[in-house]
Amino acid sequence: MILRCAVYVRVSTDMDSQKSSIAHQKSFFEKYIRDKGLELYKVYQDIESGISIERRSGLKRLIEDSDKGLFSIILTKSISRFARNTLEGLQYIREFKKKNIRFITIEDSFDSEEYDEFMFTLLLSMAQKESEKISERIRFGKYERAQKGYYNGSNPPYGYSKIGKDRLKPAGDITTEIVNLIFQMYIDGNGLYKIANHLNTKEYPTPSQTLGKSNSGDLWHQSTIRNILTNEVYIGNMVQNKTKTKDFLKGIRVENPKEEYIKIKATHEGIISDFVFEEAQSILKERKVNKSGNNIHFFTNILYCGECGSSMHYKKNKGAYICGRLNKMGKKYCKGSYINEEKLKDVLREDFIKRIKEEVDLARLNTKIKEGIDKRYKNKGQKEIEGQIKDIQRKEKRLLDIFIGGFIDEKEYTMKKKSIISQLELLQSKKNRLKLKNDDYKEQTMDSFDKLLEFLGFDDTVISKLVAKIQVNNKKHIKIYYNFSH
Repeated sequence: MILRCAVYVRVSTDMDSQKSSIAHQKSFFEKYIRDKGLELYKVYQDIESGISIERRSGLKRLIEDSDKGLFSIILTKSISRFARNTLEGLQYIREFKKKNIRFITIEDSFDSEEYDEFMFTLLLSMAQKESEKISERIRFGKYERAQKGYYNGSNPPYGYSKIGKDRLKPAGDITTEIVNLIFQMYIDGNGLYKIANHLNTKEYPTPSQTLGKSNSGDLWHQSTIRNILTNEVYIGNMVQNKTKTKDFLKGIRVENPKEEYIKIKATHEGIISDFVFEEAQSILKERKVNKSGNNIHFFTNILYCGECGSSMHYKKNKGAYICGRLNKMGKKYCKGSYINEEKLKDVLREDFIKRIKEEVDLARLNTKIKEGIDKRYKNKGQKEIEGQIKDIQRKEKRLLDIFIGGFIDEKEYTMKKKSIISQLELLQSKKNRLKLKNDDYKEQTMDSFDKLLEFLGFDDTVISKLVAKIQVNNKKHIKIYYNFSH
């Protein structure tokens, strides 16, 4: 009986280069299935930037079809392509196992028939670390561009258009006039609500409508008006690096301290004058309502009282967590639990090291790491460079044919030949560097459990992926529930 396979492919944008990546993935899997003597049922694909499984229509269809028993194997490029959220990923892997569906990833060499959930969690964590490194390189590039006064956004601010990729100019259309109107109405004494209501009555285009978003709202909101009124871009200044990613998996961004903002003055033509802008800021300051936000700490949302089940609240002055019910209602309603944050970190770290010592074979893990690096080298960098080398070699052959045919003289032939040789040398050098880099990666084996933990980074991101819940009772007895089965 020939087994039927479902293939899942995903890229993060709809750029042409990414679309070709989809085509390459499809072609690879078609050949892979033929070579294994399997049968292709269907290719499910998503072209979008989204972390949550719920946002991916292709993946949702695959899940629905898996309920119908239409295939017995699911193939995908890598664990990180399938799921960046460990808990969601584990839930679906468990469902596949219940349905006797085998889940295989190529780059990670993961096979649900061979590996347990703990290995899956570790591989996903390691894939996440690689994604974080890429994200950090992108962040550094944006930081450098911001320092030079280049605009980093993909879409221009409302009222502006872009010159090339990174310069702004007033759009000179109705959006520019609306920006002027917003500032003038505000300094004339109109509140945010009144301005938004006026713009809605006139049916002026909103920022999202101007960008042509499919889900664009047709109503102006007070928050949108405030964002425009406080944006220095409208007086010709570029203020960037305002936020940073706190949780890569969930796509959560937080505000940077103001001293980390990158502000470059006079990078482009302003729409309004400095005087009008300062007047608006003065009025905003007078009307500002202070709101206190909730602080998010290391174990927030996963730490619970073992006595009553309530979530535990962090007390900044004590550096510890206390039962939420006790904190709010008193000892009458709960005997109460209390734990120091640093002590809890130490306990969790020790328990996790114990867990990986019991369940992880370092030799086996290192073998899989090396196999994954080899596959990435062969499937990505090496093939790309070898393709470029073949293209230049074809150009070299055509150049010789043109010279022999008398279409160019010896001087021009020699000059073009030197250029081709230089390109080939550069590509060969790049190929050698890539091989050395991958050899270096393979040498970085996990020779101890402490080194593995150091590589993963025992931070709140890793804890959120591995730990489902922690309970503490009033005798400080700690019970840890992990996201993986053990």
